[in-house]
Amino acid sequence: MTPNSGYIYRDRVPEGFAGLGVLDYHRTRFVHSTAEVWIEALAAGRLRINGRTAQDQDVLCAGDRLEYHRAPWNEPEVPLKFEVCFEDEDVLAAIKPSGLQVLPAGPFFENTLLHQVRASATSRADASPIHRLGRGTSGLILFGKSPLARAELARQFRDFETRKSYLALVIGCGLPHSALARHPIGKVPHGRLQIHVASVLGKPALTRVRVLRRDTEAQRSLVCAQPITGRADQIRIHLAALGAPIVGDPLFGAGGTPISDARPGEGGYHLHAAALSFVHPRTQRWIKLRSLPTWSLGAR
Repeated sequence: MTPNSGYIYRDRVPEGFAGLGVLDYHRTRFVHSTAEVWIEALAAGRLRINGRTAQDQDVLCAGDRLEYHRAPWNEPEVPLKFEVCFEDEDVLAAIKPSGLQVLPAGPFFENTLLHQVRASATSRADASPIHRLGRGTSGLILFGKSPLARAELARQFRDFETRKSYLALVIGCGLPHSALARHPIGKVPHGRLQIHVASVLGKPALTRVRVLRRDTEAQRSLVCAQPITGRADQIRIHLAALGAPIVGDPLFGAGGTPISDARPGEGGYHLHAAALSFVHPRTQRWIKLRSLPTWSLGAR
């Protein structure tokens, strides 16, 4: 396994964090890493303030420019091959495999869809994803290749003008033929992270659900889910809250709350972004894309 090229994380100190020491700042603001990680980074000269190497006694001011020079590391092996469903000078629609993270985070940098897309062709060097798919979710994801496309497609998603449909394989056959999941979704602590769950204190969320097929012998159902709002992990949470968790989901159980200490990206859960429609930012014509999952109703 070959290490990646390392990465420089950049940050600017907000008003509310002024007066903290450099180690206290990193331990407080970036809780995804342990205190030992930041102590080691400081000792190795990989933390910088306004272009100079940080020292243990440094106290931060609002607006200070921070850099963390992460040394090259071995990333977890994941499926890197993606398919192209649609492409022109403005837009790229990729089909992401399950297990491939979209954006760099945690142990993933080069083993991400963003890096793979940009490295695959010079015409894709500035491509950026307009929306997100969970690491375990497969299917259609849209990239903007031009400033026009990135701005206009982002607006369409922000104004809920795009149309998205997902296929999910869920546990049980008890769902009605059609349903509306309205459970609010909010954040709760989950180990060193915060995750989204069904919560009465959360933000409004709405998902349309329709059962396509039922397998009573295997106690599995194939459903179509259409998220109206765009909360993180919304479909996984809403299906679980309806009493039909997605097959293979190690995190969300009945009620839409955690059933383990798994992270949101873990697990080979059966959720696929199967349909996506949007207005092309240049031609103003509707583009309708379709993709089928690799799994079937009988999958386990």
